[in-house]
Amino acid sequence: MKTIKLMITSLLIIAPCLIKAAPWIDSSDIYLRADIQALADEGIITVPINTFPLMWSGIRDDLSNIDPTELTPELNTIFSRVNYRYKSAVNDRYNKRIKLSGASDEARFRHFGSDYREQGEVTASYESSSQYTAFKLSSSASYQPEDNKSLRFDDSYFALKLGNWVASVGTLEQWWGPGFDSSLHKSTNARPLPSIALTRDNSQAFETPLLSWVGPWTLTTGFSLFEKERFAPNALLWNFRGTIKPLTQLEIGFSWTMQFCGEGQECDWKTWAKSVTGQKDCRNDTGGGCTNFGNQMAGFDLRYADTWYNIPIGIYAEKTCEDSSGSSPLDIADCGYLFGLDSRFSFDDSQYKIFLEYTDTVVSCGVGDEYFNCFYEHSTYRSGSRYYQRSLGSTYDSDAKVYVIGLIGQIGKNRGLTSLLRYAQLNKDGVEVRNGWAPITPKEDLLQLELSYRQPFLKGMVTLGGTLSQSKFVETKDDIKATIHSNYEYRF
Repeated sequence: MKTIKLMITSLLIIAPCLIKAAPWIDSSDIYLRADIQALADEGIITVPINTFPLMWSGIRDDLSNIDPTELTPELNTIFSRVNYRYKSAVNDRYNKRIKLSGASDEARFRHFGSDYREQGEVTASYESSSQYTAFKLSSSASYQPEDNKSLRFDDSYFALKLGNWVASVGTLEQWWGPGFDSSLHKSTNARPLPSIALTRDNSQAFETPLLSWVGPWTLTTGFSLFEKERFAPNALLWNFRGTIKPLTQLEIGFSWTMQFCGEGQECDWKTWAKSVTGQKDCRNDTGGGCTNFGNQMAGFDLRYADTWYNIPIGIYAEKTCEDSSGSSPLDIADCGYLFGLDSRFSFDDSQYKIFLEYTDTVVSCGVGDEYFNCFYEHSTYRSGSRYYQRSLGSTYDSDAKVYVIGLIGQIGKNRGLTSLLRYAQLNKDGVEVRNGWAPITPKEDLLQLELSYRQPFLKGMVTLGGTLSQSKFVETKDDIKATIHSNYEYRF
């Protein structure tokens, strides 16, 4: 595993030197994602779209096969926005960016395409591409960051095209699954880990009769490096994500990650192989009995779209699990759930997406209430499935039940509005994990309204927003809190 760490470190160093935009869509723009989802629901985009970074290649082919004059006015507008973003990417438009962000408090919860992370942040980036390579160098300075890392290179990468595959190294945010407010396995809640990855570029279907039924498919896999300020410092994370689209209306995703290695832990290729194949560690020094190698999470998600009584409807679900209950790692158990329902409508030149989403990470790993507090936790890797104490998945962490009503509006050509109303039961069982490494959160009932509005300003884009929260606690007095935030991004 030392070889993997060396590869990650070396490639991150040489990436900025290989100057010869991105082959993919990142997870920073909730409005673009809403547009892509609308086109996919109508069968205009036929490739799987619930894994980010999302490759442009398959979307490009779908867009090129459409005559916009045959679309309804609403879909024509949406098509034009997505097509413009694609042409801007391939023509290297707006490949230099400066972004200034300020807020009265750091962001407590992060949804897909959240506007900011820290109280204050200045980010500058440059990206470019050639026929076979693409790179982006992004650096940011943060004010009073949550993890005390003031200088960051998040969202930097170097990518190399190898046939129908893209090899990449960098610090890219990942989002796995159909949820818009949260995701159980991989979301943008935590900062991105340094990673190397291999991803299928064009998700075209198999041509052989035996496998053509799966439809367009995607696959991404690789390794990520955890921070050193944790239990078992510099642990590794193996990532695997695949999706298929057997029907135009149905997308199915499969996710699997495994945390292994780290200082003080067994670390070689045999350990990785034992973990992947579901072998047990039955040594006497494990305290008796047998345990699984590594800290694994696995699950699946799906989304189905249809039109009922002339109303477009999307239904989606995700099941992500902590452990294996049998001899195979596919015998998953101790599972969290996410369910959602969405639709869209339009007024004149404005389009809106509305969704209802429910997240449940109140997972019992045994008999009785005392066996909660296990989702994102692990007996060996005591920092859990987290990066700088933020879970890799749900923004609400473990033992939470959350209900969200969301609205994403695109008003005219360039204005946007996002609204989220949350009711959350956080740390619902009221028991805290006190192992010295997991974050400590009190039991809390939260009602929160989050608003965000953006529009063009001074040849750039300005965003204004805020949250209003009412919290009820058991051991401390109730609290009402308001935050405001703004950011300005200039692209040139």
